[in-house]
Order: sequence, then structure tokens, then C-alpha cells
Amino acid sequence: GDTLNVIAPLGNTFSIPQPTSTKLLLIGGGVGTAPMLYLGSYLKEKGFSPIFLLGARSANDVLQLEDFRKFGDVYITTEDGSLGEKGYVTQHSLLENGEFDQIYTCGPKPMMMGVAAYAQKRNIPCEVSLENTMACGVGACLCCVEKTTEGHVCVCKEGPVFNIEKLTWQI
Repeated sequence: GDTLNVIAPLGNTFSIPQPTSTKLLLIGGGVGTAPMLYLGSYLKEKGFSPIFLLGARSANDVLQLEDFRKFGDVYITTEDGSLGEKGYVTQHSLLENGEFDQIYTCGPKPMMMGVAAYAQKRNIPCEVSLENTMACGVGACLCCVEKTTEGHVCVCKEGPVFNIEKLTWQI
């Protein structure tokens, strides 16, 4: 037989919310919706009822909608207005009156920066899963470096999930 060397698992995960948390908002944009589906299924299994806010370019880009609906309420924005509200997730009406205990997000960096600003303004704990390019997975190549309050870190080793309080984004 052949030998296969594997280094796994790599990185970290989203934190598990407090049992008293009742309003968990999972915001995903583009390919960043995929980890939200997995997180939502896990949270549902643990007794939570997550709320999903998904963003895509068009209705054709919203994937696995029925799977999301198995795990919680789903709200959608599309840039062209072909499904859900027209615009970006950071403009969705759900955010106008929503009071949330925790926010989790993954997607394009500008979207996550908008979500982080929303969360900070309302003092809502928020975690982001960064989509930096990660080539090596062990921090050797330094292509995934992100500036944090603790200095520069490799997203592949120290992340990809970060509390927004640790990021030094100009929000």
C-alpha cells in the first residue's frame, strides 16, 4: 500500500453560544453561505433555532435553500432582486429591528466588515470566518496573514474564525 501523510484538522471553529442565546443570526454571502449551512445544522442539533440571512448575486446563485429551511428561518437578498430583497445582506430589513444575541458571518470581506460594523454599533458579539487565500495550511507561506490586535497572524493557523474585537479592520 501507498503512504499518505495528512495534517488535520487545521484552524479553529465558531464558538458555541450560551444556552440562553435565543436569537442567533448567521449571515452568509456568496460561497460564504456554505459554512453557515453547516453551522446552522450543528446549532439546530444542539437545540437552537438559527436565523439565516443569505446574500447572492441572483436567485440562480442561492444554493441549497431547502436545506437551510430545515434548520431555521431564512431571509434572502439578491443584488438583482430576483429572490428576496434587492440589495446586499447589510441592507436587509431584518437588520433594522433585529435584536440578536450572537452573529456569525462568512463571505466577501466588505460584507463581513459591514456586518462587523452593525454588530459593534449594537454591542452584539460577532464572529467572522475569513476567506483569505490559504496555500499551505500551517503558516509557512504567509499568504494568509491578517492584522489583529495581537499582531499579524496566519489565518490558516490562528483562524479562520475570529471575534471581530480581535480584528483591526477600519470600520
